[in-house]
Amino acid sequence: MSERMNWASQIVAQEMDRMDASQPAYIKSAAQVPQVVWKERPLRPAPLGTPYQPTQAPSPAQPVPAQQLQQQQQPRSAGDQAGEDESVSEALSKDVFSTYVCRSLQRGIPHPGDIAEASGLSACLLPKSEYPLFDAITDSIVESGRLSQLQLEGVLYASTKHLQILPSGERAGFFIGDGAGVGKGRQIAGIVLDNFARGRRRALWLSTSSDLHHDAERDLRDLGCHGIHVINNCQALDRGQKALGMSKDLKEGVLFMTYSTLISAGGKAVKGGRLQQVIDWLGGTSYDGVIVFDECHKAKNFTPGAEAQSTKVSATVMALQQQLPCARIVYCSATGISEVGNMAYCMRLGLWGKGSAFEDFEAFLDSMKKRGVSFLEMLAMEMKLEGFYVARGLSFREAEFTEMECDLTPAQRACYDAAVQEWVHLRQGVGHALTLTGGGREVWKVFWATQQRFFKLLCVSMKVPSVVREAKGALAAGHAVVIGLQATGEAAAQALDLRPGQACGYVSVTREMLVRFVQTQFPTRKEPLGATGADAADAGTGAGSQPQAGAPAAEEQDQGCVNMQRALLERFRDPEQVDLPPNFLDDLIAQLGGPQAVAEMTGRKGRIVGSGVYELRAKPDSAELDSLNVKETQSFMDGRKLVAIVSDAASTGISLHASKTCKNQRRRVHLTIELPWSADKAIQQLGRSHRSNQVCGPLYKLLVTDLGGEKRFAAAVARRLQSLGALTRGDRRAASGVDLSDSNFDSPLGRKSLRRMYDAIVQEAGDLPAGVQLVDVVRHSDHTDLKAAAAAGTVTCEQIEELHRELRENCDTMGIGLGGDPQGRRRDTVAEDGIAAAAGGKDLGDVKRFLNRLLGLPVARQNLLFAYFEACLHAETRAAKAEGRYFEGMSELAGAPRLQRSDVVWTDAHSGLQTVRNVLE
Repeated sequence: MSERMNWASQIVAQEMDRMDASQPAYIKSAAQVPQVVWKERPLRPAPLGTPYQPTQAPSPAQPVPAQQLQQQQQPRSAGDQAGEDESVSEALSKDVFSTYVCRSLQRGIPHPGDIAEASGLSACLLPKSEYPLFDAITDSIVESGRLSQLQLEGVLYASTKHLQILPSGERAGFFIGDGAGVGKGRQIAGIVLDNFARGRRRALWLSTSSDLHHDAERDLRDLGCHGIHVINNCQALDRGQKALGMSKDLKEGVLFMTYSTLISAGGKAVKGGRLQQVIDWLGGTSYDGVIVFDECHKAKNFTPGAEAQSTKVSATVMALQQQLPCARIVYCSATGISEVGNMAYCMRLGLWGKGSAFEDFEAFLDSMKKRGVSFLEMLAMEMKLEGFYVARGLSFREAEFTEMECDLTPAQRACYDAAVQEWVHLRQGVGHALTLTGGGREVWKVFWATQQRFFKLLCVSMKVPSVVREAKGALAAGHAVVIGLQATGEAAAQALDLRPGQACGYVSVTREMLVRFVQTQFPTRKEPLGATGADAADAGTGAGSQPQAGAPAAEEQDQGCVNMQRALLERFRDPEQVDLPPNFLDDLIAQLGGPQAVAEMTGRKGRIVGSGVYELRAKPDSAELDSLNVKETQSFMDGRKLVAIVSDAASTGISLHASKTCKNQRRRVHLTIELPWSADKAIQQLGRSHRSNQVCGPLYKLLVTDLGGEKRFAAAVARRLQSLGALTRGDRRAASGVDLSDSNFDSPLGRKSLRRMYDAIVQEAGDLPAGVQLVDVVRHSDHTDLKAAAAAGTVTCEQIEELHRELRENCDTMGIGLGGDPQGRRRDTVAEDGIAAAAGGKDLGDVKRFLNRLLGLPVARQNLLFAYFEACLHAETRAAKAEGRYFEGMSELAGAPRLQRSDVVWTDAHSGLQTVRNVLE
């Protein structure tokens, strides 16, 4: 068996040497490909084409470019730059992506778009296939380009892999991991056509929205498959049932259904639920046709051994695969695997189980987590080499990206600081109420979670003036605008029980969050005698809620707590006492021209319009609501509306790009004003405006405030982007064209930096941690004396001690216990608090909670504390680079290195393929 990959790296060689023989690396096969190594290199952004000059940030005195603001945020010394210039990384290729070249097919028309592939995957060749694809795919489809060469390759290797039976007895599956806009739906249609032509005339196509069934019909129709009937959801099967059996039109074709329908019961007429109904329609357990899990990231939350904690979608997807072992499974998503722990549903890829290197998914997961992101990069390449996986994507050479910082105005800062004080008072009230009632500490979980959501949405609301200014500027320049966010705030309107036509004014989402917390979670009932939990009065380390609904009447209410609750509700409901902004979505639509000028693709049913009147977006309980997003999308693509707002509910499947086939061919300016919690959602939403067959690429603008606490959301996405890129692209830098690598604070270096900062704060040290410069810590603070002393080099130990005392008070406000013992040692950190101990020692993550609770500080204080943490992280990073401990991932060596020796590390018992370690001179 020939070699399939050259791992030319001493780092990988050392990893291989450390492996247990019973747990070999999963990289099992290789081919003669360009030399690929892992080397130390500084963080660099992904190439995004021509540098973009971002819009100037607002400043009445002197406008400053956003790029310059970023440089001011992260000052770098000449020594750092010189050290970086001398780094070995200068000998490495800076390209993350390579131009995609189809090497497996000689026929076909190139794909209509600038297609790229991560350099790591581009260096890996798909195995040779002898599948007779063109027996089913006619010459007219190939020669007309209805299936491009790229799409034909996906169909070819999916059909090839479906011929393989895994050692477990199940049929092998295939994963289409192409990026948004490449044409995954057209490839699915090609796979369905190939199977239909070979006599397998029933197929199941699962997706996230019923609106997408129109796209499925279009993709099949474009291939000339007019005879393949698309059945829209199981309700059509219900209506099609007759006394003598199923109607003729429903006996074959493609059953298109949503994941939500799959997990539903289906009513009394459906025995065994929808899952059993689908299995019966397919033909029972012997079914060997196609099952497509489109947008398969919906099934990612499966926890083996703890099925009760898994989502119903993930559990049902797993059950469907287990009950149909002969089915031809196709996984399809640009973001199918955001983290290795989300791969459990990919059970047909042969990565674990009988005949593989790992007994089960738990063993596979444990091995991958121990070895880190580098082995995830190797895993992605291994999957392609074995023919299980393809991942091509639109190049971002035509797209541009910039990060714009929205400086808060003095009025906004005052509003934010006032909101912080309200939460401080609320926390004190909850702590006092728990003391009076003897309640448990569970209330604090909901408190901290609600506070985090509150300030996140408050940050979004404060970006509205900047978003409106950017959108109007883009429209004036002849562009079209796409605004991406996640939440809509509809829950606030539902809590008020608004009626159509009611003049209610613009509802404040953040105000309703405060009111709802006090109404449902504020402790007022005394605990029964004998109950424990008096120690819960410590608000610093508590978490959870005390449910009030349905409480036994026998429980006695504490009148003092009831009075406190009433007073808080009166205060929070009064705009004169607590000034909070209105719903950001309604505010944006109103300022950008109203519903007649803005296409809204969200999941909400109603909105506030005009002078503050509540209206329904569509008639309730009608088909109009289901197709509303489709109509709004069409109005934007036709140019009747030039602004589109997209929420999480509409972030998959729809196309908002400057298509050559639509009337609205203006360049898209995509403004992202709210980052999601997960990387896959971020990439899905970015993919709405960057797709194949477009006139021009989009301009992405990520809008963030100058609040240090908001970096938490960029950090969450950045960490998952690295994992996502490693798994789906073979390179942690290649998850998308957007580079957030500087925002990945939740890393080993980040956790170490946080502990160093905590040590200095709790000991009230007279000096800063090694490598930390005071000028970096106080650059955004209002400490003019410290700034002057730092600039003059006259800082005293007493000034540093005073700074640490102030920061320690901030940590107490955040609810982080940093009390020290008499010897001055640190008693507690975020990851070592009482909750972590109660959870069995599970590490909750230092950096996560630090960044979460940072938002609850006044603006100046949170920026000071975040700057201190960031300075510690930069010092740790510089030290790691100087000591050779800094490791970013995979790069390509320039030139032609010479091979010193080659060793076979392991031979796969099932396939005979070899893992080869190559050492370069």
